[in-house]
Amino acid sequence: MRRRRWLLWGMLFWLMASIWPNTADVVYADPKKGAITSVSEEKIEGWATAPGEGDGKGNSIRFFEVRIQLKGQNGTAVSYRTEAVEVEPDRNGEKKYTFSLDMRGKWPSAPGTTATYEIVVDAYRVLGNGQEEVYFSFPQPPYEYTRQTETSTAKLDFSLSFSQPEYAKPPDGDAQGRLDVTLIPQGGVPAPVRPPIDVVFVMDVSGSMTTMKLQSAKSALQAAVNYFKTNYHPNDRFALIPFSDDVKATSVVPFGSKSNVISQLDAILDEGNRLTANGGTNYSAALSLAQSYFNDPERKKYIIFLTDGMPTVLNTTSSITHKEIKKGFKDDGEKITASLPLIYGLYSDGKMTSISFTDKDGYDRLFYNNHIDYVNGWLFSNDNGYSFTYAWGEGKAYGDAVNVAKTLVMNNITLYSIGFGNNHEVDMDYLRALSTTAGGEVRQGTPQNLTELFQRFSQMPTDPTLTGTVRIPLASFGGNVTITENGQVWLDEDKQNAYISFSIPYEVGKPAPAPITIPVSVSFKQKGTYTFTAELTYRDVYGQLQPAVTKTATVIVKDAYVPLERMEFPRVLYMEVGERLEVMPQLRFIPDNATDQTLRSVESSAPEYVEVVRENGEWVLVANDVGYATVTATANAKTSDHQPIRASVTVIVREPEDHGDNDGRNRW
Repeated sequence: MRRRRWLLWGMLFWLMASIWPNTADVVYADPKKGAITSVSEEKIEGWATAPGEGDGKGNSIRFFEVRIQLKGQNGTAVSYRTEAVEVEPDRNGEKKYTFSLDMRGKWPSAPGTTATYEIVVDAYRVLGNGQEEVYFSFPQPPYEYTRQTETSTAKLDFSLSFSQPEYAKPPDGDAQGRLDVTLIPQGGVPAPVRPPIDVVFVMDVSGSMTTMKLQSAKSALQAAVNYFKTNYHPNDRFALIPFSDDVKATSVVPFGSKSNVISQLDAILDEGNRLTANGGTNYSAALSLAQSYFNDPERKKYIIFLTDGMPTVLNTTSSITHKEIKKGFKDDGEKITASLPLIYGLYSDGKMTSISFTDKDGYDRLFYNNHIDYVNGWLFSNDNGYSFTYAWGEGKAYGDAVNVAKTLVMNNITLYSIGFGNNHEVDMDYLRALSTTAGGEVRQGTPQNLTELFQRFSQMPTDPTLTGTVRIPLASFGGNVTITENGQVWLDEDKQNAYISFSIPYEVGKPAPAPITIPVSVSFKQKGTYTFTAELTYRDVYGQLQPAVTKTATVIVKDAYVPLERMEFPRVLYMEVGERLEVMPQLRFIPDNATDQTLRSVESSAPEYVEVVRENGEWVLVANDVGYATVTATANAKTSDHQPIRASVTVIVREPEDHGDNDGRNRW
């Protein structure tokens, strides 16, 4: 029995030995490792290893992402993507990669003279479906590095002045002046500043986006996504809003659709690649939706707007006059005016425009500017009773988008626009007005430069920037002052405040940008003294709101200066001994509305007969004795060539006589 038990144990041992793998010639490496080997002001270096054989999910490290944040301060992180360089492995059965990240000018800015940073590296691999994912992270706990720091000193001041101290008001018009607002950047940004940002891509996918244009737009979106993947903050937020005649709701990617920034950007790219082109162009709907996403006042907020056409659709609520529909669709309903949701449509022929709405009785109405009225899709009348033109509808669509841009800047949202097409397809002046109103820029895009423009506008939100507005109140002037809108200056709806919006970028390690002067055209309806007050509000490079700064400027408005051309006396003046005669009533000034009608001097050739005296500031002639004299008056004003203006008259003095009530002497 005992022999049999030993035999069974021997057979079991032999069986286990026969199936156990022979490992004499193979050394197994630890599966995934990584380390940061050196950190300095200039660079961060390290390595990572991965198993030599994967499980079908991919085991090659494609790139590293280095995450850096101030120790103990969440929300301060920055991240940089760097290449994974494959090198000779140290052991069999593994792959080894190194990285070297240039950190010159990239360390996050921090208060104080020193700062401690925590550094973590994510090793990324690419799965079989092309999806990028974090393979593993190292080290744990994070690597700590202490360095000397420099805090941003970037700040903003401004000056306010008129182009001249006085303006002349013409008799039949307003005085025209210019108020200069000069923004004065100060200080500098010694190290990168990267607070969290919000960015919304607003893309036109209307029918005019041809296959080539749409593909160029998708490639440009890919470039922007790649840039933000390499230069993102963990708390950044990104969104996509495609639009045509309305927002493409099923293709919208709002903030927070995915759990992290990389996944969110991937979702935006995936949705963008599925877009197709059709429909009209509704700027207002897309920009209004984008504005609604920005719900954090502390963040820096940006819209990157791509369009290849002019606005052709507008959704708005407004008053419209229409005929009521009676039972049986009879054309005998009364005209009523109601405020309803309206859709304006502009057609590509540049002539036809339409208004569609649902009336209070639930009928779907469609008006054309040729007076046709459709009800529920059927022709109802050839006279809709509501007259409108293409130019009127175009003004509505354009004006509404401008109002949206004004709302954007009031919420600290910067608009960067790309007009994708030639000048016949895109109104670049209009896009420029939209973008500058909202503190941004506009560029004309082509299939060749579109990717470059997307990269440029993607980089701008990550640059250190001062953004804000200058407000000029007008209510105190009682309607006597008006300011003209242009690309940089705009008015609120009630025209009680003028605004200048701005975005001033700094370069890291460079001096402050040069001052920027914005001219403001001002009209004055009445003469008088006017004191203007302007208020500057802005956010610093960290996105923090700074205390408001106010400045004043005073200007005088006078009647326009009308030069004196000449003066005239009557041919002869008669006086009687003992008579006194004021000089001014005897003179005629030409023109009679000359600004300066004062005299420098009055002289007599024979004072013994006619003496000149000053009484209470007036020039007076005194007849002393019978005889005559030549009296010469010299004006204070001079001719255009600086010659004196004079007038002379012969004054004859006679004995007193009784002239009765019809004395006609010395009358003009």
